[in-house]
Order: sequence, then structure tokens, then C-alpha cells
Amino acid sequence: MAIRALVFDRDGVLTYFALAEAAAFFRPLLPISIWEMAQEWQAFGEARGFPTSVDDERRFFAAFWEKERARHSLSPAQHEALLAFDYTQFVRPFADAEAALRQARQAGYRTGVLSNFSLASLDASLHAAGLAESVDAACAATVIGASKPQPAAYDRIAAMLMVEPHECLFFDDEPICVAGAQAAGMYACLVDRRRQDSDVAAGVIHSLEMVPAVIERLAG
Repeated sequence: MAIRALVFDRDGVLTYFALAEAAAFFRPLLPISIWEMAQEWQAFGEARGFPTSVDDERRFFAAFWEKERARHSLSPAQHEALLAFDYTQFVRPFADAEAALRQARQAGYRTGVLSNFSLASLDASLHAAGLAESVDAACAATVIGASKPQPAAYDRIAAMLMVEPHECLFFDDEPICVAGAQAAGMYACLVDRRRQDSDVAAGVIHSLEMVPAVIERLAG
């Protein structure tokens, strides 16, 4: 099988969210925990609809923080600080992410990111994590109107990378999304960072340092 493109999920594969730092940021601004705020944010998004563009995302956040201001009787200073919040400052790359993307590009592969992220600013988050320069195309579910494991999501990133699905090698940390990629015709590998080692033959790796080994096995 000739692989021409590598596609990665973002959360859990390329990046993680610095929860402790985010919790410290919100602690003086909200009388609830970050987990409770996340539940309110999810409910708000499901009721309103998650943003499908960067401009819509700005309106989304403004409306959400206004709702939080009224719900929790926040002060003007607290509300102003929330309006200035930029979630990308808490997006962190895994130590192996940048090298994996860079080496893939150097080896001649096109690189993509396919995420079920519910905000439109996927590109901005990749820039903040220092990964954007090594990514050819990025798709967020809310923008493209399809989410993993729907076939349309995988077809869309393949089209953006100008390859066929069967020419893609896909990496995700959720088994259902790996299965979805396989159903769409991609070769797919599970990334399980909780493991201490990889089982390349079984399509499971614990680190993106194992990407070349997956490619080698596929080529052999």
C-alpha cells in the first residue's frame, strides 16, 4: 500500500490541555470548578450550536461569558477577564509531536489534522502549540459539518490533502475513530499514551516516535 499522507487527531495525539493552569486561571473568575464550567459550556453549545467559523466563535464566547456573568453574578472585572480569555494559551504539544510532523514532511508525506474539536479555531490552536508550520491541512468537525467516525470527515481531510483515503495513514487515541478511518479506507493506528510500549503489528503505538515503524511495516 502506497502511503502519501499522514493524518493525526489533535487532542491526545498531538496536544493536550494544561488543565491545572487553566483551572488556576478560572479560579478567581468563577465560583464553580473548571469541570462544572465545562458542563455549562457544553450545554450552551448544544443549545446554541457550536461555532462554524472563527467570527462565529467570537460571538459564541461573548454570548457564553455573558450568560455566565448573569448566572453567577460576576463583577465587571471578572467578566472582562473572561472576555479576554484565549484557550489556545493552554494547548500544549506532546514532546514527540513536532518531530513526528516535521519528519513526515521531510520524508515527502503530506500531513493533516482531523479533530472533533467543537470550536472553529483549530488552526490557531496548532499555531499556539508550535505545530502549524508542519501541517498541510486541518479540519475541525464543527467547520466541515462532519465528525469522526462519520465517513465524510475522513473523506474531507483526504480531499484537502489531495490524496485518496486509502493513501492515508491515520492516528487517533479513540478506538471508535480508528475504526471509522479503517471503514473509510484508511490504514489507521491507535495511539495509547498510557502504554509503556507499542504493538506495531496490532496497530497500537504508545508514542509518535513509532510512526516510522508503522510506515515501515505497512510498506513491507
